[in-house]
Amino acid sequence: MLVDALLQAGEDHGVRAEADFDHLSLEWLAERHRHNDELRRQSPVIWNRTYGYWYVTGYDEVAAVSRDSETFTPRYAEPAEDGLYYIGIMGVPRDEGLPPVGIAEAEAGRHTALRRAINPFMLPAAVDRDRAFLEQAATWCLDQKIEDGLMDLVLEFTNPVPAIWTMRLMGIPPTKWEHWAEYFHSAAAFGQQMPEYQAAIARTPEMVAEVTEVLHERRGHPGDDLMSRLVTMEIEGRPMTDDELVAVMWNLIGGGVDTTTSLTSLALVHLSERPELRDRLAEDPDLLSASCEEYLRWTSVNETLTRTCTSDTVLGGQEIKRGEFVMMSWLAADHDPAVFPDPGAVDVDRAPNPHLAFGVGAHRCIGLHVARVMFEVMMREVLTRIPDYVVDYDATTYYKGNPKLFGVVTMPATFTPGEPRGVDRPF
Repeated sequence: MLVDALLQAGEDHGVRAEADFDHLSLEWLAERHRHNDELRRQSPVIWNRTYGYWYVTGYDEVAAVSRDSETFTPRYAEPAEDGLYYIGIMGVPRDEGLPPVGIAEAEAGRHTALRRAINPFMLPAAVDRDRAFLEQAATWCLDQKIEDGLMDLVLEFTNPVPAIWTMRLMGIPPTKWEHWAEYFHSAAAFGQQMPEYQAAIARTPEMVAEVTEVLHERRGHPGDDLMSRLVTMEIEGRPMTDDELVAVMWNLIGGGVDTTTSLTSLALVHLSERPELRDRLAEDPDLLSASCEEYLRWTSVNETLTRTCTSDTVLGGQEIKRGEFVMMSWLAADHDPAVFPDPGAVDVDRAPNPHLAFGVGAHRCIGLHVARVMFEVMMREVLTRIPDYVVDYDATTYYKGNPKLFGVVTMPATFTPGEPRGVDRPF
């Protein structure tokens, strides 16, 4: 077994919990629920001797780290003026070649200013205004395949709908949705050492250049899109630099084209395995809201996130020193049996459901309202028009080797053919 935990005496807090495990290995990831449970039983906060970081699996402890972004900072700076290496949010070790993750790695006043600028595009009123467009995109995508009785529910549905909306929001031509979605999905779906990941990361300079070209155009000719808002705002008395803008856009595009795709795709796989639950949701679509919360908890597709400790502190009975790294597992927290009875089961009647899939505190996911509406729109479209879909499990493939994100790469499915509704192309 990879997890070989030891308890060693600590000076002030009893015992220091330590373990050897490789969170990047395919074996560990394939059994991550079991490993998380074993580690949590030993200690909700445990030192990974293999990679040198604190791994947090307990619900209360993950929530505490997420809320305290001063002690556990998301900052990325290598090297920093105070001599510390701030690892940011993207894992231990941080993948080489990754740009800073804009708003998610911003601190204090900068983070507040960015959220204030972005919120008008993400709050419920704005998302409600976009609902008709999302419904049009979902209907149009399904129209393209419904007469065939066969489609890939990821590549031809859950992938394009969020990506088309994201391109439109950002001010990037929606016709480029596939180009951008393919890049971010390839980077997310494979581990650092896999050729698919390396091929995607090699395209990073090209993709950065594309974003930079669009933001330069928006500076001269601003519109009503989010990129125009960002290029015309000031932070700390000055406009943002190209690098700062690219970092923010990178964060927003990556989140927009990947996470809701993964959430919805995993839910569709599960419902194909649970036809009685699928029938219940199809007959009572008002349950989609509660089912969204449960699938957010159960999948926790953004599985882990890292931070850097800025001052000596105690968490879960463990002494954490200034400069040490902390990895929160949203997935482990959302499967903590102390908070969620029978956590491995999907229960759409679960109440309360205080999951941490969007995080908590100042850095809570800014796109949470969008994600909920996207999920509901896509699920409603499938359950209304192709409710008898059957997933080809042998041909379905999943993310592999990435401890930060999980999702579905391909998902062929068959269903009873239907008639297209003939909506206009949304882009």
